[in-house]
Amino acid sequence: MTWFSAFPVLAAATVAAASPELPTALPTPDDAEMIKLQQERNERVTVPVTIKGQGPFRFMVDTGAQATVVSSDLAERLGLTDRSPAILVGIVSKAAVETTGIPEFSLGGREFYIQTAPIVEADNIGGADGILGLDSLQDQRVLIDFHKERIYVSDAKAVANNRGYEIVVKARRKLGQLIITGARLNGVDVDVIVDTGSQGSVGNMALLGQLSRMHQRGDDTMTDVNGHELTAAVHIGKKLEISNMALNDIPIMFTESPTFETLGMDDRPALILGINALRLFRRVAIDFAKQQVLFDLPRGVRERESMIGAIVG
Repeated sequence: MTWFSAFPVLAAATVAAASPELPTALPTPDDAEMIKLQQERNERVTVPVTIKGQGPFRFMVDTGAQATVVSSDLAERLGLTDRSPAILVGIVSKAAVETTGIPEFSLGGREFYIQTAPIVEADNIGGADGILGLDSLQDQRVLIDFHKERIYVSDAKAVANNRGYEIVVKARRKLGQLIITGARLNGVDVDVIVDTGSQGSVGNMALLGQLSRMHQRGDDTMTDVNGHELTAAVHIGKKLEISNMALNDIPIMFTESPTFETLGMDDRPALILGINALRLFRRVAIDFAKQQVLFDLPRGVRERESMIGAIVG
């Protein structure tokens, strides 16, 4: 099978946070924007956005993407001709790309101006019109409800509490990413990035080097945001422990990715947790302002004192 893994990071360019173009009132929790998720052939989640009053266009929600990305076809259609060069770092490769500003970028009731959006081929992002990246999400809480097939975007300051989530994990911020520390894979300490833009999970070679006797499932091919492919062995992670829960039997592809290098995560065990693993939960919320990742376990699987809830992949 072929995995799509976007995870775009800009190097040699400054990524400025998207800023509201028009003043809007901060929403209360009950006023959070509710947007129906769209089912994609690559199992990732997309939401409808409008640009310059046109659309809706399908943008993939990527909590691992540093920058919002637009497809070349859509950039041409919208007449986004003001271009600047940059280096775009994907899971497999680094490539020279053009970037552009995107005016009147609307998600639900929020309107932004995206200052630096890399332009890529639509085929490299699973046929989507673009990627909704961290520059659009820094002050937000993004709740993905896989059970109801909805995504909720709200101002993080307006969310009063964390009721309904069994697991609340504190994360640290690095280059806009939220990184969960203190996790363990097969007993090895590992840093984890929750990435809704990657179909599968990807580990670095520092992690593989510390693991022993991992079951190999076979080879898979992964395509990154630059269109470069990598075929590599997929191993099965027996148990990933995050706080008081565990995910069992997770397929993980291991590679010397330039993404880990750019984030300064290539010299210690690190794991990008993809959408296939996240879909095991009822809900996953990423609160960028409070630097928290929240998990709602499936019904019938709950925390128990002195035990770890098991989710079998």
